[in-house]
Order: sequence, then structure tokens, then C-alpha cells
Amino acid sequence: MKKILIPVDFSGHTDIACTYALEIASKGGAEIRLFHTYSDQFIIADSSFPDAIDMSTMYNEELLKEVFHQSEKKMETLLAELEEKVRKNNWNDIEFKITVVGGEIESELKELCMEFHPDLVVMGTRGSGKTLNMWGRVSTHIITHSLIPVLTVPEMKKFKGFQKIMLAADLADDNEASVRRVLALFGQFQIHLSCVHFLINEEKSDENEKMEKLRKRFVKEEKSGIISFRIVDVVNDKQTTINEVIESEGIDLIAFRPHKHKMLYSLFTRNITKKNFQATNIPLLALPVS
Repeated sequence: MKKILIPVDFSGHTDIACTYALEIASKGGAEIRLFHTYSDQFIIADSSFPDAIDMSTMYNEELLKEVFHQSEKKMETLLAELEEKVRKNNWNDIEFKITVVGGEIESELKELCMEFHPDLVVMGTRGSGKTLNMWGRVSTHIITHSLIPVLTVPEMKKFKGFQKIMLAADLADDNEASVRRVLALFGQFQIHLSCVHFLINEEKSDENEKMEKLRKRFVKEEKSGIISFRIVDVVNDKQTTINEVIESEGIDLIAFRPHKHKMLYSLFTRNITKKNFQATNIPLLALPVS
């Protein structure tokens, strides 16, 4: 049984993130932890306090109780909706737990990951009242410090599936582990995993050799049609090249490793704007280093 953690803020992004998590959980079951954190500090700008008392930050017990109460009510409503969806679809072996706490999301989420040990974190790319994009503080911290894959889902109307997944292969020695991780997460779906390396003109000439080395690790999977390998020459604009691959192959999800490899980082962040992500509506799976 997988363990899936969903940070929620009760926005529309929460709904689609939960949908993707449930679809994953429907194949083989899962324990799903719904997590919400609210600010437990309130800044009071009131000049009536004596100068001798530094009261720039105060804890208002009654207000905190009300915020906690409202957060719990929203979480219970969300939980009831998800449980009803599970019943209607006859999905077995899906368990839910909820956590509502006050504090800073980074520290609270770090503690929860240490306690819960999730196999996957699923979250929206933007949140209510804040930005939780692919390279936000929260997802970056989870990936780099907790070694947990993070699936970020953009605002979209419905679940589009996991049939065609693209793994951006940087052709490092540990790419094999990344491929196996994707297959383990989505192997119960009928997927095709396309391992693509975007070849920049100034790169070394041994990229074909490296790709062939990776290919030989998955001969059986390639013969059965589960996986394919491809090197794409980037002649002009990187963003255009990536978008063309996504469109031509009908990609439903992009998996990649967002650390250390500066070229890969630029390919999938700096040169693709928020507008591009919203236009393609493609979920992104960030894979940590094993």
C-alpha cells in the first residue's frame, strides 16, 4: 500500500490534486494523509501599546481557536467528499487520515514527512492566497531534504490520465533509478514511458553512447512497448522544442530531476513560463536523487 501526502488549502487546486492522488491510490490501494496548516501568528499594528512593550506579534487565543475550528470543518467536508467518491467508484483499500496544525508550512510539513514517510506528495501548483509553484519553497524542500517524489498538478478541469509519461533524462549514471521509480509509481497503469534527452549543441559527443547504455538496462520493457528512448536536438529555442515533443507524443505527465543539473533546470523552469504551464496543463513529477 502506498502512502500519499496531500497538502491542501481548500482552493480549486486542492480538488484536482486530490483527484490525481485518488487515481493513483485506486490502483492497489493507499493510505492518504490530508494535511493543512494555518498561520498561528497575527500581526497587530496598534500604536496604543506602551512603548516599553514590544507587541509587534501577538497570539490571540480565541481567534486561533476559531481559525482551527474553521480549518477542521473544511477538512471534514473535504474528507466526506473524497470518501463518497471512493464509495461510488468501488475503490478498495484506500484509507484517509487528516492533520490540521498551526505554524509555518515548511517546518510542519517536514515533521509530518518524518513521521508519515510518504511515498509521494501530491500538491497544486498554486494555492489560495499564496504561490505554491513547482519551484516553491515547500516542494523544493521536500524533494531535496526528504527524498520524496513530488507531483504538482496545475489548475485543470479534469483528470487526464497517466498513459503517456515523459522522463527528461540527463543521462547521468543514476538515470536508471529514476526510470525505475517512475515505473514503480505508475506501473499499475497502462503507461508508455518516453525517456527523452534534449541535446544542446555544445554538449559532449558521447550522449548517444550514454543513451544506449541506459537503453540496455530496459531491453525487456522496450520490447513490450512500455518504454522508449529518444534524443532530441535542440537547434533553436529550447522551449519550443520541448513543447513540440509534448504535443507530438501527447504527453500527460513530465518527470524530471530538478537538482544539480543546471541545464536541465533551465530547460524546465527558466525557459518555460507560467503561461506555458497553464497552456499545456501538464502535471510535473519531480524526482529526488536516490
